[in-house]
Amino acid sequence: MSERRITLAIASDLQNVPLVGQAIQRLCSLTSLSDIESHQIALCVVEAVNNAIIHAYDREAEHEVQVIFSHYSDKLTFQICDAGRAMDPNCLAPKAPSPFDFDPRCLERLPEGGLGLAIIRSTMDEVSYTTTCGKNILTLTRFFKSCRIDTTPLMG
Repeated sequence: MSERRITLAIASDLQNVPLVGQAIQRLCSLTSLSDIESHQIALCVVEAVNNAIIHAYDREAEHEVQVIFSHYSDKLTFQICDAGRAMDPNCLAPKAPSPFDFDPRCLERLPEGGLGLAIIRSTMDEVSYTTTCGKNILTLTRFFKSCRIDTTPLMG
């Protein structure tokens, strides 16, 4: 399977994140994805980069965050890489409670955080995280529609 790859690197300053979002949305628009799907994926990458800057680097601006965009015939992958503090792997556990599960009538229980990972998990087809030799890599995968498995129950 042939791969086309582009690596984006930014300083860990939140002001740089919109540039990543614009670049990812434009790259996605060159594929078979719709404009809405391209926007949703760009949002996921932006959320992941924000998390790297805020949580891994504690908002310190002198570090680097890389986004590796890989285009395959059946999917796109995005690797968000940093060398900061590692993420708790339980954050991506399949059984992790969703911040979307709340009673909107109870203002005291409205979620204040954690929506980024929930958006990522609901939009992407696969999400994985590894830490190796001080490098954290969050990998987001989105299959093209013709390659996605439809889990919608059949009406009968």
